[in-house]
Amino acid sequence: MLDFPATDITVRRKNKQECMLDTPKTIPLDLLHQLFTPLRDNIRHGLLVVEILRDDSGNPHKFVGRVANQLFYELLSVREDDILKEALPEYLCQTLALPTLLRELAVSGATRIHRNLPLGPDRTCTLQAHLPCPELLTITIKNDQPKQTTISSQTEMILASLGDPCTIVDRNFSVCYENQTAKELWGSSLGKKCYATFHNLQSRCESCHSAEVFADGMIHKEEKQTLINGSEHHLEITSAPLQDAFGKVFAVVNITRDVTIRKIAEKSKEHLIQELQGALAKTKQLNGLLPICSYCKKIKDGNGDWQQLERYLRSHAEVEFSHGICQECGEKHHPHVFTKKK
Repeated sequence: MLDFPATDITVRRKNKQECMLDTPKTIPLDLLHQLFTPLRDNIRHGLLVVEILRDDSGNPHKFVGRVANQLFYELLSVREDDILKEALPEYLCQTLALPTLLRELAVSGATRIHRNLPLGPDRTCTLQAHLPCPELLTITIKNDQPKQTTISSQTEMILASLGDPCTIVDRNFSVCYENQTAKELWGSSLGKKCYATFHNLQSRCESCHSAEVFADGMIHKEEKQTLINGSEHHLEITSAPLQDAFGKVFAVVNITRDVTIRKIAEKSKEHLIQELQGALAKTKQLNGLLPICSYCKKIKDGNGDWQQLERYLRSHAEVEFSHGICQECGEKHHPHVFTKKK
């Protein structure tokens, strides 16, 4: 946990009134990031440093996030943009119970307090808050359960029984759950970035369906083609939101179904339908009443032109002609070759 020196600290805010305490030591807020970088990168707990903005009566009216580490983002399922901006979002202040923490610290006269922090079903963390001075609050959060077991056993049984690969990613796009089918297909991806594991990318995919779920809280489906063990597969991915008690999406469940066989059957069906439609269209061309000359046997087409019988049939059906002479015409035109039948 954070252990500040026994001497008091003066915090100086840019363009704001200083909070002067007993000693001349100061920590400019624009240097807080540098000051906490070694601790932020090496501490094994989630870390958040909050500036407390107070009104003229000394009551806190706004909390501003100044420093946070990656583990804090993952434990609270938030992004950096949700933390390091003008003021902490209301849902995060409620989750951490910041006003209540300050009241308890004020009533007890202590500068440090411990409490349990429930973050969902079967998931409890330990929170420690330290108030080194009236305008600076540091919070560390320790996960009391391994991340793999943060979903209930009943939910895990349901996901395992699906038979399809299932993964859960948090708001930082890290895989925080995978069922056995997913492990067998892709290998263990727990704790890794989904875009690095499944797409071999260094940053989030441009068309990320999980990002869409985080944005609108709706169920999204997509289909994609990929190579698995050297073979092309068609995958149907359904992404659904997981919401906390305040309705905020803190994770996304991705269920992947291999629909390669179905796609092959659909393509075969489409090809067969096209062949049948083509054959039917050609057959229809020879249906109905055909105007034919009584003498020369030419056929009148749709444009009013008279065509030789062979030419008309050749253009309207897949037939070719092999010419010969029938017995009757042979006897009439080539009597020296054809002998009349008795």
